[in-house]
Amino acid sequence: MKPVIMPFKFSVAALLAALALAPSAHATETKEPTASHWGFNLTAYMWLPGVKGNFSAGPFSRSVDASFIDINNQSRRFPLGFMGRAEVHYDRFGFFVDGNYMSLRLKPLIPKLENISSGLDHELGLMDYGLMYRIFGPTADEIPGWQGKKRPNRLDVYAGARTLWLDNSVTLTDPRGLIPQREFSASKSYTSPIIGGRFVVDFTPEIFMLVDGNVGGFGAQDVTFTGGVMGVVGYRLAALGVPLSVQAGYQAVRFELDKGVLQTKSTMNGPLLGLTGYW
Repeated sequence: MKPVIMPFKFSVAALLAALALAPSAHATETKEPTASHWGFNLTAYMWLPGVKGNFSAGPFSRSVDASFIDINNQSRRFPLGFMGRAEVHYDRFGFFVDGNYMSLRLKPLIPKLENISSGLDHELGLMDYGLMYRIFGPTADEIPGWQGKKRPNRLDVYAGARTLWLDNSVTLTDPRGLIPQREFSASKSYTSPIIGGRFVVDFTPEIFMLVDGNVGGFGAQDVTFTGGVMGVVGYRLAALGVPLSVQAGYQAVRFELDKGVLQTKSTMNGPLLGLTGYW
C-alpha cells in the first residue's frame, strides 16, 4: 500500500502548494505599474502681438501704437519671433522656462527721411523662469489616472525671474557721402523678480481653460514694472500615443524701463496659438 499512498500524499501537497502560490503569481502579473512622480510638458506657440509704447536709442525715439498687421506694414520685413515653454513637475513642485524672441525693423516715421536712415531696429528677448507649487489639483503622479476624464480644478503659484534683453539701433547715412555713416545703438539686459499664478478649469474631459497672471520688476535693475496676463481655451487629444493639447487665446506683456540712453515703455498684446505635448 505504501507505494500507492506516498504518491497520493505528495500529489495533494503539490496541489495545495500550487493553489497557494497561484494567487500571488497572478497578482504579480496583473499589478499595474506605479505612476511616476515626474511629469514633463513642452509647448511651442505663436504669438502675434501688437505694440503700444515708446522706444528710444540716444537722442532718437519712436512711438508705436499698432496692431500686428500694422506693424507688419510699417516694418521693412515680416516681424520675426521664436517662442516656447518647458515645464518639469515632481509631485506638487515644478520648474518652468518660457522664452520669447522678437525682431522689428520699423521704417522711418517721416518717409522723406528714408534717404538718410533706414529706420529703427528693435529686438526683444524675454525669458521667464522659476519654481511652481500646486496649491490644489492632481499632482504629476496622479495626472495619468485622469486621462479621458474631467479633471479637478488646478491652481499653481510661482516665483522666479524675468530676463529682458533689448536692443534699439538707428543708422544714419549722408546721401552725398560727405559725412561718415553713424550708428546710434543701445543694448542691455535686465533681470527682475516676478510672482504669479495660473488657474486651470476643465469644462469637459477634452476642453479646458487656463488663466495666468504675473507682476514683477519692483525697481530691480532699472525695471520699474513688468507684468503679464494670458488666457487660453484648450482642447485635449492624442497622436502616436502622446497626449497633446491645442490652445488658442490672448496674451499681454507690459514692461517699463526708464534710465540711461535706453528707455522703453511698451505693452505687447495679441492672439496666441499653441501646441503642448505631455509625458
